[in-house]
Formats: sequence, C-alpha cells, structure tokens
Amino acid sequence: MKRKGVSFVSLAIIILLAVFLAVPSVMAQVKYPTRPVTVIVPWAVGGSTDMVARVGAKMLQEKWGVVVNVSAHPGGQGIPGTVEAMSAKPDGYTLLGDADGTNAIPAAWGKDIPFKIEDRIYISKIAEFPWVFTIRSGLPWKSLDDVAEAIKANPDGVKWGWLGGTAGADGPVGQFRAALRKKGIDVSKVRMVTYAGGGDLVPALAGGHVDIGSASTTAVGPMFTAGKVQLIAITGNQRHAAYPNLRTTVEQGWETVTFQGHVGFSGPRGLPADIVRAIADAIQAAIDKPEIKSELAKIGAIPAFMGPEDFRKYVLDLATELKGL
Repeated sequence: MKRKGVSFVSLAIIILLAVFLAVPSVMAQVKYPTRPVTVIVPWAVGGSTDMVARVGAKMLQEKWGVVVNVSAHPGGQGIPGTVEAMSAKPDGYTLLGDADGTNAIPAAWGKDIPFKIEDRIYISKIAEFPWVFTIRSGLPWKSLDDVAEAIKANPDGVKWGWLGGTAGADGPVGQFRAALRKKGIDVSKVRMVTYAGGGDLVPALAGGHVDIGSASTTAVGPMFTAGKVQLIAITGNQRHAAYPNLRTTVEQGWETVTFQGHVGFSGPRGLPADIVRAIADAIQAAIDKPEIKSELAKIGAIPAFMGPEDFRKYVLDLATELKGL
C-alpha cells in the first residue's frame, strides 16, 4: 500500500508539472498579437514587394483583428530597411516584407552586405510573379532582339533604369546583360540609371526619363493599362493571364532570361517558433480564398504559399543558383 501511495503521489506531481510547463506555451500563443504589427518593406511604395506585402498584411489583420501596418523604408538598395527589420526585437511585432532583392540576390551578387540571409527567420512565402521588360512609349522596339540591336548599334544612346544591381528587378537585367555579352554585344556603355524601387522606376519609364527597365507584373500594371509604357517580353516559358499576347523570353529565343520574383514574410533571429507558426498558419488559411487570389491577380502576382522550412530552403537554393551565373 505504501508503494501504491508513493506511485499515486508521483503521478500527480508529474501531471501537475506537465500542466505547469504547458501553460507558458499556451499563454504565449494567446497573447500574440495584442497590438499593431509593422511589416517593413525596404523598397518604394507601389513596387511588387510593397503591394504583395499589403495583401499579406490584410490576411493577418482579418485573421487576428489587429492592425497590421506596411511601412516602406526605401533607399540604399534595400539594405537599410532590411537591417532595421532584422535588428528589431524578436517579438513578432516587426516583420520584413522579404523578396529576392532582400535575400537571394544580395547574397549572390552584393558586395559588403551587412547581413547573412541564413541568419533570419523565414516565416512564409506568399506569392510569385514573373518580370516584364518594359520600355517607354514611342520606341519602335517590339522584342528583346530589337533591344539587342539598338544596344549593339548605339550603346551609349540607351538609358536603362534599374535598382542598383542587388534588387529583384535586376535579376532579369543581369541575365539579359550576360546573354548580350555572350553574343559579343558591348553593354559597358549603356547608361544605367538607379531608382529606389519599382514604384519609382515604372513612373520614370512612363515619363520618358529612361528607355527600358525590368519591372514586376505587380508594379507595371497600372502604367501599362493607362498606355504610358509598353511591354516587350515576360520572363520564363509561360505566358501570363493578364498579358496573354506578351511573348515570353523563352519564346523569343532568350532561354537564359527566366528570372521569377517572390515575396514573403521573415523576421529577426530569435523569433519564437509559436509566433512563426501563428503567422504562417494565418497566411496558409487565407491564401486560397477567392478574394485573396483576386487581389493578387489584380497586381499580377500568383499565390505561392510556402511554410518556414520550405521558404528558407527555396531562398538559399536560389542564392546558390544565382552565384553560379
């Protein structure tokens, strides 16, 4: 009987300890979020990262009933805004609107980048989109071959808008310039004009300040609809539903110019796993809703959810691929 009594007491202690240890985890989940969350976008308002991040913020806000603000911090090739988000307290109240221009591209092509993309916490990939080669209205170019011929004939007469060489929009630019060099075309004299983000580059094209640029389908849509810019190619091997008559880069014979963009949410190192899961689960639960698909389609993006582990692997693999170009 004595041993049975001891056994019963021991069992009771174990149960109480289990309940006690479980309480903090449950409380942590219940307590997040209790105040507004800020998503820092290191690019200009109106660019692809900004617009997709706003759709993502809406998903979280509707799920939680808490305000989720998107704050654009453009400049410095996306580096200052990224550093600010990654230096924030890891409590889930400051997130990064993360894209190829703040993860894989700077890791592959950037110099003296003050962060390592392995150090952040990847939460959720939200959407993907192809990039379009865009020209100012009035130019006679109808294809990438026409651009190649123009650069070959008069390279210093072509003004190319870009985001400094480490942003997402520069992925297809880098691929195209590499392809031009392989064809023996000198691109060193092309005048490269730097902008803070797609939200600045596309209006510059519309205003005739530059001749050509690469922009996301999300950033270029309004100016194209208004007839202020022309589109001559879309990256990849599949035409886009919003631009069914726009030939792909592969169709035009530029098989190495296929770069695709992505946008998701990340957070600073040390972000608790339960908070990561709460954000990822909210995105996953909303991503296939008709209204969300419709909002993404309006800005030229395609739903492409990935959870924390898959998103991290996707980014690191992409960086490795780009380094090999």
